[in-house]
Amino acid sequence: MQNWMPRNNLLQRACRIGVPMLLYGAASIASAQWAWRDEHGRTVYSDQPPPANIRAADLLQQPSSPAQPPESTDATAQPSPNSAPAQPPPNSTASAAPRAPTTAEREQEFRKRMKEHADAEKKVADGQAQAAQKADDCQRARGYIKSLEDGVRLVRTNPDGSRELLDEAQRAAEAQRTREIIETRCN
Repeated sequence: MQNWMPRNNLLQRACRIGVPMLLYGAASIASAQWAWRDEHGRTVYSDQPPPANIRAADLLQQPSSPAQPPESTDATAQPSPNSAPAQPPPNSTASAAPRAPTTAEREQEFRKRMKEHADAEKKVADGQAQAAQKADDCQRARGYIKSLEDGVRLVRTNPDGSRELLDEAQRAAEAQRTREIIETRCN
């Protein structure tokens, strides 16, 4: 028993299935076309209905969809109250339905959304980094105040590079400054 098909049989099978599907798809697209003769006698093909000045006798083909053929141009013809208003010509600037965005417009919208998303993520990351830095600074300040209050000998480096021990007045001033920093920034 063979579980595989020879290459030729597989190709033939694909052609037997694929070609009719392609033809059916092309036929459905072609059936959605309008054809009419214009005022110069030329045949016009379009996916839009013909202008209102085209007579029904000049209409060669119309899609089988529920679209209505163009109205007659007779002055005696009165539109029925139930009929829809005539569609504007295809080159009319006023469109009844909003047009679909182009690929470039969709790409531009996508890039805009991605930039907004990246900006929002960056803002969140920056906020988290600032919060982490603030927590680290607060922890360092609390450790420093503890050292000041415990009486540990602290040395300060002067601008000229020499080192000096903090006396009690300097220690008290440094402790007060550190407490103010903790109160303002760590709560």
